[in-house]
Amino acid sequence: MSSLVALTNLVLGTAYCGYGVMTAVEMRRDWRTHGFTHFGMAWLLMAFTCGPHHLVHGVHILFEGRHGGVLDLYSVVIGLPAGVTWLALRVEAFAGGRGDRFISGDPRWLRALPAAAALYAGSLVIGMAATLGGSLHPTPLVVPNLFLVVIYLTISWFVLRTQLRNHPQLGGWSLSGLSLAVIFATCGLMHAVWAVYTATGAYTFDIHGLVIDWLSLPAGLYFLSVVRGLYRDAIHDWNTVTVDADPLPSHALHGG
Repeated sequence: MSSLVALTNLVLGTAYCGYGVMTAVEMRRDWRTHGFTHFGMAWLLMAFTCGPHHLVHGVHILFEGRHGGVLDLYSVVIGLPAGVTWLALRVEAFAGGRGDRFISGDPRWLRALPAAAALYAGSLVIGMAATLGGSLHPTPLVVPNLFLVVIYLTISWFVLRTQLRNHPQLGGWSLSGLSLAVIFATCGLMHAVWAVYTATGAYTFDIHGLVIDWLSLPAGLYFLSVVRGLYRDAIHDWNTVTVDADPLPSHALHGG
């Protein structure tokens, strides 16, 4: 189990950092033509805090004897399909492609997602509650992770709310936007698991994780301010994707 948790985190960390590099290249390449991009900068900061979080965790498990918890793996693996989809679309956009797909109507698999999400979240909460039933040995790592739970779930809500707001007019959904909403929801739940494991002493204190998680707070708050600004039409950003069938500006699709 620990090896699988370590491998998953190392892959995620590498993917985040790789996307951060890609975003930096894109921002530099298009700066003179389009100017500054809040969404690109927000993702740059997120990538280089989320990535190191997963990399450091993977290293601690693989080489320093930290035990990888089953809830950790469960919280991360569920979000992998959405993460792979989002990354593939962003790579496509980076290469000059559309970077999104329009989902027409309300297909059956999409209608099943709310129930599946409730089942996933409920089972995770039950697992965390059972884990907290033991003795508590909290470390300072609990605090930033609890803040990150709130920040990431709020980001997910703004992205999803954008989709819900535009659905009646568009008659469908942005695959990129839905993927992003799922990513941040599962990230928030993953940090909830982290808070539980650090509170029970399953994940012991390490200074690397503490520094990275505290740095993640301003990065997450900036990302939240960007998606909120896009939702309220207070920010207009070029670094978004275009859906051919979409009559609205692309930022209206996914709040970023």
